[in-house]
Amino acid sequence: MVLIFEILWKTFPKLIKKPTTRVVTLLLAVIAYGAIGFHLIESQPWTVSIYWTFVTIGTVGYGDYSPKTDLGMYFTISLIILGIGTFALAIGSILELLVKAQQMKLMGLINVTRSKHVVICGWTESTIECIKEIGKENEVFVLDEQENVRKSALKNKVNFVHGDPTRIKDLDKANVRGARAVIVDMESDSQTIHCILGIRKLDPTVRIIAEAQRYENIEQIKIAGATQIISPFVISGRLMHKSINDGYEATFVQEVLAEHKDREMKEVKISPQSIFAGKTIKEADIHERTGVVVVGIGKDGKLIIDPSPDYIIEAGDIILGIGSPGEFKNLEKNGFL
Repeated sequence: MVLIFEILWKTFPKLIKKPTTRVVTLLLAVIAYGAIGFHLIESQPWTVSIYWTFVTIGTVGYGDYSPKTDLGMYFTISLIILGIGTFALAIGSILELLVKAQQMKLMGLINVTRSKHVVICGWTESTIECIKEIGKENEVFVLDEQENVRKSALKNKVNFVHGDPTRIKDLDKANVRGARAVIVDMESDSQTIHCILGIRKLDPTVRIIAEAQRYENIEQIKIAGATQIISPFVISGRLMHKSINDGYEATFVQEVLAEHKDREMKEVKISPQSIFAGKTIKEADIHERTGVVVVGIGKDGKLIIDPSPDYIIEAGDIILGIGSPGEFKNLEKNGFL
């Protein structure tokens, strides 16, 4: 008990300096003033006194209790004046806190506390398209320190966290530990490597998707700890080369991956309850049943392109297929009921 009083004695002066603490203390004092007054002056039980105090402060005026003495009437007048003033002050303080919190959020001066979110470190032209694809499936937090990035992030309706993605303390502000995935989209590969090393120090297992600006740096980015590396300049360069002749490869990638015109490429995980689990590709006959064309199967971090008809589909396998949204719904309907 002595220890508790000692702690309160040391912390109370600091707490009372905070506006919120002062308002709450004043509000409790007014409630205590009213309850004690009605109890002593009007000889009411404590429960009735507390109830009467709240009704009076709230200016509800039910009329079920009213002063019986002149002193009680004068006391009620004083309580109304104190109560209205205190509540007005409390509401003002709450509104001020809400406005301040919103301003802090807009400026990116926040610490992320939620989990299963997506953190994007940096900002390039690829970031905007990535955000569009993520859509409303996950809450996105962009970590950067540039003002133009802050404006772009807010314009694209995602959260902004002000900080340097290559600094561990700023990565911690974005809560990369609890993230579903971290996308590293920096302006240079050296920044990307530094960012990944910081993320891995905080969380050795979180999924990291990194963009490589130069092909020769892919191996270094992988060694730094990236789960998956994408090199858009290499991909676009090779597609442009493929387009010198007829360009059907580039057309396929553009329509299926980028534009989603009639078909899209999508991953579907096979659950233990799936009717396809335990069957070969030939037995499952996914294309005939659903319309989805199986182009690959992901297993243990590796992709099997164009699996053989004898390949046995197992629970946990990832079907990489091409089809329309309706056909993918049909795949889920047939495979996971």
